[in-house]
Amino acid sequence: MFWRLNSAASAMKAQQQRMDVIAHNVANVNTTGFRRNDVLFADLLYQSMEGPGRPAMPSAVLGQKPVAAGTGSRTSAIRTDFRGGTLVQTGEMLHVAIVGDGFFRVQLPSGEEVYTRDGSFRKDSDGYLATADGFRLALPPLPVPECEVVIAADGQVTVTLPTGESRDLGRLELAAFANPGGLARIGNNLFAATENSGPPQVLLPGGQTHLQQGWLEQANVDLATEMTDLLCSQRAYQVSARALQTLDEMLEIANRLQR
Repeated sequence: MFWRLNSAASAMKAQQQRMDVIAHNVANVNTTGFRRNDVLFADLLYQSMEGPGRPAMPSAVLGQKPVAAGTGSRTSAIRTDFRGGTLVQTGEMLHVAIVGDGFFRVQLPSGEEVYTRDGSFRKDSDGYLATADGFRLALPPLPVPECEVVIAADGQVTVTLPTGESRDLGRLELAAFANPGGLARIGNNLFAATENSGPPQVLLPGGQTHLQQGWLEQANVDLATEMTDLLCSQRAYQVSARALQTLDEMLEIANRLQR
């Protein structure tokens, strides 16, 4: 009986985690370049209905395996969905979208390099290209003067000075990973490399993977799908809670009969 209680409780816990993840996805539906999360479930250990001291079941007499009952479910992993989002045109000079794979390389104040798909850049107080949260891009290494900026499809950053002279400031290099699913979220729409993701590999824009200036990539969150999943999780949670309540009532009845 008690393993049945654990089974219902574990199902409630797993569905609660899924609802938390869905709520996080919905909250970031307007976050540029956001990648939604998905929850993977796994079943817990099975318990044989034929145990020591119990009479053999008919199936066992016939040489068949005894019936096994599951003991619930658990969250096995929270996976990041790296499928691309829809591109929208903003016309802003420092807005850049990645078409294809790869990540923008961002440098934290500590010097650590991290990665993002959010291309809503701006200039910081020193004139360097930075994310909306103020973290500088790893490249180009030069400040951008107050003039027209052109970011080509291959990542080349060119400015046109008031004198009409054009000056190259460098090239935006992207980072690619053998296993993007192994990247770790660190907040602020940033990812950090891990042993599971493998080390970053330099990816030069151009060709299949290129940049589009004046565009931004939306979150890959589909509200209709998220709300459908949320309703399913809520219903599964309610069913598990009702099962738990029923089992509790059965135990209460059994306890009264023993008095």
